[in-house]
Amino acid sequence: MPRNRWVRRIAIGLATGFVLLVVSAFYSRHATRQAGLERLEATTARLDATDSRWQFDLVLADCGSLPDNQNGALLVPRFKAALVGREFTPVRPGPTKASVFEGVPPNHVLDDEGAAALNLALHGNDAALVVARSFKDYPRGLRRYAYNPDFISVLLPDVQETQQIVAMLDAEAERLIRDGRPGAALELVRAMLNAGRSIDGETFLVSSLIRSACNTKTVRRIERTFALSLPKGEATELRAALLSESNADHFWAGLRMDRAGVGMLMTNLRTGRLSVALVSAIAGKPGSATPSLQDHVQAWVREPHLPGDQATFLETITQAYEVRHLPEHEQRAALKAVPPPPPGPGTELTRLLFPKLNKLHDAGLRAKAQLRCAAVGLAVERFRQIRGRWPTSLEEIPKGILPAVPLDPFDGRPLKYVQREDGVTVYSVGGDEQDNGGTINDKAKPTDPGQDVGFRLYNPDARGLPPLPRPGSLPDVGDFIEGGSGPAPLPYPREIRDRE
Repeated sequence: MPRNRWVRRIAIGLATGFVLLVVSAFYSRHATRQAGLERLEATTARLDATDSRWQFDLVLADCGSLPDNQNGALLVPRFKAALVGREFTPVRPGPTKASVFEGVPPNHVLDDEGAAALNLALHGNDAALVVARSFKDYPRGLRRYAYNPDFISVLLPDVQETQQIVAMLDAEAERLIRDGRPGAALELVRAMLNAGRSIDGETFLVSSLIRSACNTKTVRRIERTFALSLPKGEATELRAALLSESNADHFWAGLRMDRAGVGMLMTNLRTGRLSVALVSAIAGKPGSATPSLQDHVQAWVREPHLPGDQATFLETITQAYEVRHLPEHEQRAALKAVPPPPPGPGTELTRLLFPKLNKLHDAGLRAKAQLRCAAVGLAVERFRQIRGRWPTSLEEIPKGILPAVPLDPFDGRPLKYVQREDGVTVYSVGGDEQDNGGTINDKAKPTDPGQDVGFRLYNPDARGLPPLPRPGSLPDVGDFIEGGSGPAPLPYPREIRDRE
């Protein structure tokens, strides 16, 4: 009997402990949820006071509207329909599928293999090229999407294809230069700029990144056009367009949309419109919409933390968004100083969904710097056309050509200028924020230290040089002829210099 009493006591104690544990767990979940709701209420109240239109529906409404006959975004589906093949990618033959321009210095003519690959890519794409050219008349774009309650699974059709439009125009410009028509090649730059601007009405961070990539390719096309030839004429409108694009703050518009969209997602999670497990599956395994058992368990653990998690996300991203009020060159440090969400179960969704702000912002700053350097470079080239020499400094350029030297978005000072043995460079200090004397390494990554961001112009006799031998290519027959001195200069580069 005593033994049975002890067994009963132990059983009752275990049952009581289990009940207390369950009650404690549910109370803890309730308390956590309530504390999070209070934080969230205070956070949204502050947001309402500083930006009354921060909610998702209002951010969408602020995108405005655009008539179809002015909407460049509507040209992208037409381009896709006319495109031969799934995508436009001029690459060299072989397993590496290298770009036709890889390893080709700006002032050297494309070799025959690259030129053949370029022609092959353009072959049959006349209709698509007509659509691409028509972007010159469409300086803006606006798309409307069907937004899903989870926001993060919204597809962005046609945005990625914008880069292919720019690539096709770039290829056509190269072909025009080879045909001795550099002036016609420069006319395509307006269409290239506008193709990127067809993303103008899209407030997504990924769209901002693609627009920056389009701008980078456009600037490189301008640089290469002047590196291969001597186009004549004034480029006032092009300079103004480059400067205007360099002042477009699409990164901050994307960040505002991200705050609104992810905020909507978290609201839908809290109210039960969305399953936490489903969102975990989508965010953790892109392309999958089937939650696993682990996703369901994690969802149960996360559920009471959702209000506090949403408050953390809104607080952190708003702190980052406020950085936009600072001068450009102070924004990088301020963004890096924004404290990341602390680890723990109460911030898992914030850490999962928070964008990589510093990388995205740096990409935008590099594009801004390139655009401004190109605009100043056009003024420098105009000075050379008039005076027959390079300016000794940017300040020597008359105000009628260059009213003011734009500021470097990385250090806040006027863009820099240096003369090289074969030309000049207008440059920004770039991401390492160090003046490397105008060093630009085409083979390095943009984030590598020791190089600047800039725009190169070449002396007239250093433009349109023959192709460099490619690795693994056969030596020129002239190297094996007695008295030979290597490859004979190609006649084409010299001919095109005075054609236009």
